[in-house]
Amino acid sequence: MKLNYYTLSLGLLGAAKLILDAYGVNIIEDDDINAIANGVAALLSVVGIYTNHQKS
Repeated sequence: MKLNYYTLSLGLLGAAKLILDAYGVNIIEDDDINAIANGVAALLSVVGIYTNHQKS
């Protein structure tokens, strides 16, 4: 089984950003940019869940 690490890593990075923010670890200090990054991270997490990570 060959994995597509690109789609898998994007989903995991998005989830990691959201988890760290939930525990109070702020990677991005600016509130406006952090809000945009949280939106992108949420989108990547959802896409990462529904994407097939196996190469054809």
